[in-house]
Amino acid sequence: MSEALAELFSSRVRAAVLAHLLPRPHLGFGLTDLSRLLGLPVSSLQHECYKLVRIGVLGDARHGAARHYRPNPAFPLLAPLTALVVRDLGPARALPAAAEGVAGIERAFLAGGVGAAASPTLVVVGTLEVEVLDALHARASTALTAHGDPPPELAFFPPSEWGARVAAGNPLVRALLAAPGTPIVGNVGAV
Repeated sequence: MSEALAELFSSRVRAAVLAHLLPRPHLGFGLTDLSRLLGLPVSSLQHECYKLVRIGVLGDARHGAARHYRPNPAFPLLAPLTALVVRDLGPARALPAAAEGVAGIERAFLAGGVGAAASPTLVVVGTLEVEVLDALHARASTALTAHGDPPPELAFFPPSEWGARVAAGNPLVRALLAAPGTPIVGNVGAV
């Protein structure tokens, strides 16, 4: 997290919470989890999360004994605030956050790289529902467009199809693997 982001939000703790939660809107985090992940005291996190819920940036819900926080999709400034945060984080941190905790991904990488003139391709190998894949693509698009890069194209392969195409030397798969690659989940390698 940069000093500019911390200054903008007037609280380092609040900025750290937003920097962790906004790129991961699909996940909810309890105060104990946030404390462990961010290295901050629970009492400080509780105070800032309460403020962020009160102003509408975050929503909260009980899960057992813990209260989990996540971005509130109804907050009118959520999209530009998320874009600001992921721009500050950079693609190397924002892209893995977009895929964090998504069940069914064996491997995901960006083929074509960041800063290229042509649209990069988000390659996902796994077993995902269409809605989950669409949401992942939207989060990856936010991470890239916040930096002025074009949104990625999407190439999805079930594991068996990926393996078969790699083994057959499929031209599309060869091109994806030959392009500069940025790992998101797993490695960029062929199998």
